[in-house]
Amino acid sequence: MKIGIDASRYKHAEATGVEWYSWQIINGLLKVISVDDELILYSKERLGLEKIQNKILPGLRLWTLKSLSKEMRLNPPDVLFVPSHTLPLNLPKKSVITIHDVAFKHLPGVYSFSQFHYLNWSTKFAVKKATKIIVPSEATKQDLIKYYNCPKDKIVVIPHGFSEPKSVNDEKIMNESVIFKYFDIRKNDPYILFVGRLESKKNLPKLVEAFAKFQEKNPDYRLILAGKRGVGFEKIVKIVNKSSLAHKVIMPGYITEEEKAVLYKNCKFFVFPSLYEGFGLPILEAFYYGKAVLCSNTSSLPEVGGEAVHYVDPNDVEEMAAGLDKLASDEKYAENLVARGRERLKLFDWEKVAKKTLWTIKE
Repeated sequence: MKIGIDASRYKHAEATGVEWYSWQIINGLLKVISVDDELILYSKERLGLEKIQNKILPGLRLWTLKSLSKEMRLNPPDVLFVPSHTLPLNLPKKSVITIHDVAFKHLPGVYSFSQFHYLNWSTKFAVKKATKIIVPSEATKQDLIKYYNCPKDKIVVIPHGFSEPKSVNDEKIMNESVIFKYFDIRKNDPYILFVGRLESKKNLPKLVEAFAKFQEKNPDYRLILAGKRGVGFEKIVKIVNKSSLAHKVIMPGYITEEEKAVLYKNCKFFVFPSLYEGFGLPILEAFYYGKAVLCSNTSSLPEVGGEAVHYVDPNDVEEMAAGLDKLASDEKYAENLVARGRERLKLFDWEKVAKKTLWTIKE
């Protein structure tokens, strides 16, 4: 079987959710693909993968709708796999797409007019045209059924996997003192960590408000919000300044894998108060580093965290502040969550994800 894969998001210097998934799932498929199958990776630039057919399709803007669509019309594979939301206009006989979430339906206000309508159109198109749709959670499956009347038998739920971070086994020794100096904190200073894009749907304004209340009993703590700026970042800054917490809330921007490893390793616990997530990979990262987790009780997050997380209503600042205090003050409770998290992490394996994805592609 000739299998084509949209690899346009495979190689990103500052990879976030969808890019990270593309990198993981494509690498996984390369390991489990049969020798009888022919694999073609379509991309905007050369990917640097040996012994793999990599077809470069020119174009920057609307690459999927123009360049990939043209390739599908002229040289269609037997099946096309797209690891993100948008299918090309022209399709082979079979096509499989991963739809990670429909956050724009839940939180339309955090998207621009053009973003919302493009995402809505591309999702409708995928539901109508794709042979199969892979989703990372039951929550996303139910959203597709609710908002787009997608047939249940077209949807396959395949939760994401987890792999040990590269930086952990990096031969280069991480100089933790240099990293902490860069973040303007001392290694032994207690801090709470968040990792993700700094945007409205991550609910960070309410987290900052909850942290301000938490500070009343725990004045030594600091809060690190690590990630690239997104829509709504200005509001987060305003809340921080209004609460007089500028010296307590650290926002370093995008962090490297080495920096992330150091911050996870040394934080007191991890918070993820997002209003909506299609999956929630940072929860698994926190499990790996042996950290207790506080997160929202919404969307897919309970599917990821199971009974290994302290859940709160993301809209209730008082409840969130109480949860922060619980993890900071109740050592036995936090240790119990850590132990459960380590066990739960074993359920998420990229090799199993790749095998199930390949089966879905070839079905």
